[in-house]
Amino acid sequence: MIHARALGLKVVTVTSVENARLARATHSSGKKLADLGDVVIDNCRPPQNALVEVEGAAVTASSTLAVVAICMALVAETAARLAGRGVKVRPFVSPNLGANPDHNRQVFDECVRARCRSS
Repeated sequence: MIHARALGLKVVTVTSVENARLARATHSSGKKLADLGDVVIDNCRPPQNALVEVEGAAVTASSTLAVVAICMALVAETAARLAGRGVKVRPFVSPNLGANPDHNRQVFDECVRARCRSS
């Protein structure tokens, strides 16, 4: 993310703001994830976010569930806004749905061509 910011890109981070407030930075830059975002989305998870303990060991993380839900919400909102601007939304689809087996490759190739046109 430090490199992305150096390139002038906007950075969105998803992190526990409470954990960022309490923990010390471990990166050589002295920065925490919450320090690096132009937009910081709080996953609202506590610092010790384990959901399940097995023989005294925390084996799952609620932050993982939170970040997946947040990311999927961002994808949905982005798609809705693009569609609202008249952009044809072409998502990747699961091969289990019986779609054209080349669909995902075609979507990827379209993205590459669009990226090359915008460079």
